[in-house]
Amino acid sequence: MGQPKIDEHERNHAPLERGFKKLLTPFEIFFKNQSTAGLLLLIAALLALLLANSGYQAIYESINQLPFSLALGDWRVSYSLHHWVNDGLMVLFFFVLGLEIKRECLVGDLSNIRHSSLVICMALGGMLAPAGVYALIVDSGAGMRGWGIPMATDTAFALAILVLLGKRVPPTAAVLLSALAIVDDIGAVMVISLFYTEQIHTIALFAALMTLFALFGGNLLGIRRALFYSAGGLLLWWFILHSGIHATTAGILAALCVPTRPHAETSWFIRRMRQLVNRFEKIDSPNQSILKAQRQHKLAEQAQQIALKATTPLQHWGSVLDRPISLTILPLFAFLNAGIAFSSHSVPLIGSPVMMGTALGLVAGKAIGITTFAWICVRANIASLPEGVNFTHIAGLSFLAGIGFTMSLFIAALAFENQPILLAQAKMGILMGSLVAGVLGVILFIIADKLTR
Repeated sequence: MGQPKIDEHERNHAPLERGFKKLLTPFEIFFKNQSTAGLLLLIAALLALLLANSGYQAIYESINQLPFSLALGDWRVSYSLHHWVNDGLMVLFFFVLGLEIKRECLVGDLSNIRHSSLVICMALGGMLAPAGVYALIVDSGAGMRGWGIPMATDTAFALAILVLLGKRVPPTAAVLLSALAIVDDIGAVMVISLFYTEQIHTIALFAALMTLFALFGGNLLGIRRALFYSAGGLLLWWFILHSGIHATTAGILAALCVPTRPHAETSWFIRRMRQLVNRFEKIDSPNQSILKAQRQHKLAEQAQQIALKATTPLQHWGSVLDRPISLTILPLFAFLNAGIAFSSHSVPLIGSPVMMGTALGLVAGKAIGITTFAWICVRANIASLPEGVNFTHIAGLSFLAGIGFTMSLFIAALAFENQPILLAQAKMGILMGSLVAGVLGVILFIIADKLTR
């Protein structure tokens, strides 16, 4: 038998490197998989629940309240870890979300009103019906402030389930769910900004507007430096934090200022890359490591710079930030917010109006609203179902859209900030509703697959 062929790029590997790559590749694929973020969120939530209901409850609470401070001379800012994550790091999540919203509206599934009408109708039903179900059950009192909790969809969890279902899901269903979640998120951001805003501080709000105008001005002037938008975004976050509007709004607003034009056109990119490749080939060092070939190394670095100039900041920054935020900030947020100590509340969590309103809003409200509005939209000939998708799939998607974990927890923390019992009831409703909605969604997709076959 002949020797196994070694790929050309592997010839310069260290003796143990090829064997190590066999172990590393599945790990890399795992982290690139769409289901990873949802799986990490699930692990973080389960760990939080385990700690909060065990002998380590005090440790879990102390982690939440762990103080972090920034100081420079007499200036000092000090908040708990919980506060830094919810009002600080989550701004980065909203920034990436804003980049995706902007891309979808410009060139994605939401750029054409005819193509996006079905998604918009479904999302509208998926926001109005859950809020209505919640309001009917809670009826009145302090709990009514949580009406926005069941309106949201957790994209990571929902897409993770679609990935795990594999070939049982039509490819267009994942696109439909992604677009639906984006419109849901737009609605959730508007709800947060308009209805969960405390007293407005005019001076800080004015400073935030001036900063926002400066960022838009930088975009119009053609500034594409990440440092400019990072510094401006940080100032915008600081002013909005002190304006009374929730700080995460800064992430969305900063994302809307990010340039969507590349520094150079495609023809320039092709011409320059061809020149570099020709110069690279002419260097007489075919078997020499690039570590020794300094001229080739410089050409490779130039190629990287040319590639960066040919892409847009909107695309590049989104791709750079998306994976780290999904794998670090969101699981950390879930860990700090999902912990419910069932035995530490004198008022029952299960069966309370807030818990039932949240759970039924996510399960029944989402299912009824999305499916009904989709049916009306198709019957009225406003839009048609994507290829390979039927109303059983739409019903399955409507239940998966009821997994409101991350954004629902975020809105609950705003709605019941100083009301721990109501907040615990809302969290219980989110966990129970998201679990039931996810299971029902999986069942419907399995049924739809069998009917199709």
